[in-house]
Amino acid sequence: MKRRRKVAPSVIAEELNVSRPFVSQAQRIAEQRIKKLLLTAAEMNRISIDKISPEVGFALGFNPANGSRTYITYSPEFRVQVWHDHEGDCNNCELNTECDRILRGLAVEWGFSIPKELQPTQVAITLFSNIMRRLGWE
Repeated sequence: MKRRRKVAPSVIAEELNVSRPFVSQAQRIAEQRIKKLLLTAAEMNRISIDKISPEVGFALGFNPANGSRTYITYSPEFRVQVWHDHEGDCNNCELNTECDRILRGLAVEWGFSIPKELQPTQVAITLFSNIMRRLGWE
């Protein structure tokens, strides 16, 4: 989480009362594991990855089976999630509440404000656009 907010390893080390090399090594190990999780999710869902950022737990790809742009997120709280770019009718979906909860939770983790009146599909578009802008992918 601190990595997403660009907190320096020296600050993290001071907060945790550990050495800076320890923090750097822990971050490298975490990034390797997160990268493996993102790539495994992509492989399982037949998604070709276009861009990946294990530092922040985000990947952008394409799913040829349904012809959609696909986002893969990793969060300690929400684990790995795969999101397909689509226009859905959220009011008639049984996953409406769950998608909304996770997407809004991810927005909080990233430090983004999302208007309350948006449906999950609109929340996703806003969230992923903001993430890609922050990463310099747009």
